[in-house]
Amino acid sequence: MLVAGVAVLIIILIATAGGSSGITPKDLAKKTALAKPKVPVVVDPLTTPGVHHWIATRKGDVSAAVLNLKTGKEWLLNPDARDQTASIIKADILETLLYQTRKSGDSIADAEGAVPEGMIEASDNADATTLWDQIGGSTGISAYNVLAGLTQTTPNTQGFWGETTTSAADQIKILEQLSGPSKLLTKADQAYQLSLMTDIDPGEGWGVSGGVPKGVVVALKNGWVPLTSNSDWEVNSIGWIHGDEHDYLLAVLTAHDPSEGYGINTIRRIAASVYRTLGTEGVKPATASSKTTTTKTDTTHSS
Repeated sequence: MLVAGVAVLIIILIATAGGSSGITPKDLAKKTALAKPKVPVVVDPLTTPGVHHWIATRKGDVSAAVLNLKTGKEWLLNPDARDQTASIIKADILETLLYQTRKSGDSIADAEGAVPEGMIEASDNADATTLWDQIGGSTGISAYNVLAGLTQTTPNTQGFWGETTTSAADQIKILEQLSGPSKLLTKADQAYQLSLMTDIDPGEGWGVSGGVPKGVVVALKNGWVPLTSNSDWEVNSIGWIHGDEHDYLLAVLTAHDPSEGYGINTIRRIAASVYRTLGTEGVKPATASSKTTTTKTDTTHSS
């Protein structure tokens, strides 16, 4: 009986050692490694090889800012640059008007002589001047900008609103008042301004919309003006792009472009690259309060 018992024990031990699973410590290590979550790859959309090469070889200056609203991550290119706003300030003018009219208990319809549709959709300068005067010019817009958190924008005090200077980062703050919860603008205010910024006249729909496919919503405002001559241009574009798993704000400011078209082409290239990059970074959405530290780079080339 003892011999039989030993035989049975040996059989059990052999079965246990070579069991049906056949898993060895090495196999377990491999499975554990495969089970580990992959670390998301976060790529700076403003310093990809394509963008870097284009900016390094072009004439003039470029600054830009991107805020990924899905993750709270922000990137800046040439953050110390200060540019003339040209007509992108019209988005700021309208926000100021909306804020002031709400505080006073009025509405846009009550604003005498105000033509915000023309100012935004057709970029009408006369309408912009009317609204600039109505909001109190540089004093009125400065007060609003302080509330909106702008720290790098200096409104022109002589009535030349397009000669206001700003940074790409400050323009993102203007856009943030439209893209999410705001203490300054109501949802109705936001919806009204966005309805105009998504209905830009066809000939002025270029800019941060570059490379964005149909079906994706783009709310934008562009600005363009010769600086010292017709071969020295400021060309800018700001906007909110959302849809097709994208949700981000983009501001691109270009100075000393040899032509208006040259600046437009620069913005289109950068915008297209940003759209592609943010579509492949694979970062899971974060909570609205998890805005990460800004990444600052400076790769601008001046000629």
